[in-house]
Amino acid sequence: MIDFNVVVPEGWANIPTTPEFARVRKRIIDDIVRHHLPDSLPRDKAGPWRRILRKELTEATDEAARNGARAVLLPLREFNGVRLPGSMVMSVLEGGDDNVTTETVLGSILADAGENGTSLEIAGAPAARVAAVVDSAALRRTSPSLRVSYYVAHPEVSGVWGLLTFTVLSDGDVEADAVQAVVLVFDAIVGTLRWGNRDDIPTEDEVLAHMSPVGAEPPTTETRA
Repeated sequence: MIDFNVVVPEGWANIPTTPEFARVRKRIIDDIVRHHLPDSLPRDKAGPWRRILRKELTEATDEAARNGARAVLLPLREFNGVRLPGSMVMSVLEGGDDNVTTETVLGSILADAGENGTSLEIAGAPAARVAAVVDSAALRRTSPSLRVSYYVAHPEVSGVWGLLTFTVLSDGDVEADAVQAVVLVFDAIVGTLRWGNRDDIPTEDEVLAHMSPVGAEPPTTETRA
């Protein structure tokens, strides 16, 4: 199966959303909850917050799975003193019409995006970047969010695309320096994309056997979509 890898900074959680890694997903969510609300906190005060956080993470990854995503990337640590308020959903789209060229698809995407779209190259293939300000009501927030989607063509296989979409929360101004700094981090991660395949991925039991607790990752981590 065709896949891609990206390199992410220290302190990020890579949450798989495919059915074959359901136990890994639950383990990571449990680790995230424990990381933010450790067992040392009073149970009567921390218990409700733990349930809320676990519910939100489970619902978010369930939705990503329903939409065909393979993984969600979630920053957990601060970057230069700033908490990164966002997440990235990664998918591989296959089965496109061989009679429709890459240029045609990207041209249509960029035409719809207007001034919010950018043509570029990623991993040796053409790609499009589309930014949009979106309502945050679904996230139970009143301030808008900035959503950026990358459509990356496979350089050798027609009809195969990488779709990476990240959403960055704001306090009301999506053009604020803090928001744009977070966007730059996500953009940099997308720039590390490299195509490969999933033929040699470990089993779920192997992943579980070698997992480290959230917050104890090595300096850089390569992850698959």
